[in-house]
Amino acid sequence: MTTVVSIDPRHPGAYAPLLAGSLPADERGVPVALGCEEEGRARAALTALCVGEDVIIRRVSVDGTCRRRGMGTALVQALCEAAAASGARRAEAYVSLSEQEQEAACALFRACGFGEEESAPICTVPLSVLASGPLGGPAPRQAVPLENIPAYKLRAFQAAYARAGRGAELPALRGLLGQESMVWLENGEITGCVLFAPSGQDVELVWLYASGTQAVRGLLSAACRALSRSFPPETLVRAATLLPSETELMRRLGGGSFRQESEIRVFTRQLREEEEAAG
Repeated sequence: MTTVVSIDPRHPGAYAPLLAGSLPADERGVPVALGCEEEGRARAALTALCVGEDVIIRRVSVDGTCRRRGMGTALVQALCEAAAASGARRAEAYVSLSEQEQEAACALFRACGFGEEESAPICTVPLSVLASGPLGGPAPRQAVPLENIPAYKLRAFQAAYARAGRGAELPALRGLLGQESMVWLENGEITGCVLFAPSGQDVELVWLYASGTQAVRGLLSAACRALSRSFPPETLVRAATLLPSETELMRRLGGGSFRQESEIRVFTRQLREEEEAAG
């Protein structure tokens, strides 16, 4: 008989091999981990992050001797039920694995009520290449570190962006790199920003929005200089590029060091509607 249990992600005990590397200490969001036990043995584990009103599934790991027995499904369903009960609106899962593993993971999330939203390649460029290229010049005065911006100005920008209906929602600000993420100020108001978050030993470019080439270049230049002061040259800057123009930007910046890794596939499931229906 299998049982789903809660795990302390910082002290996983017997689940450590299944959770290894999936919850870095500096990751943004509140970590959550569940395990599946059989006869007292750790057989499967799930790790996730609660960020704002979203719960983001980082990994579902099942012991090789226990696959195709519903353990992964049990963990995902248990997480979604608990998240909905605590007020989360949406569950997300990002799948970026080898082709064979990717298909198995996609089938798992579809079986658990997730729908595939989009897919995007993961692009990487070494920080040293960015620092020595066109972005290595002086940072413009309009680019200001995120941590130096008053909260009311950030809220005003978020509200204006949402009202404009420009597409992708702004990510939660918790856990971002405050000194390395930059905002663009025009007449004292925020008109754009570039947001970075730690991703293990690397850095993730989470979001970039600005109007005009000058602002885009200025934000990236200021961020690059700040990243170079905080991280070693071999650090990789990663980005999931949803649009061809984003991929081309990373390609131009990276030159011969640009790499396009396996595709990431995004799955989502609405939770608030389920909780309201159940109530």
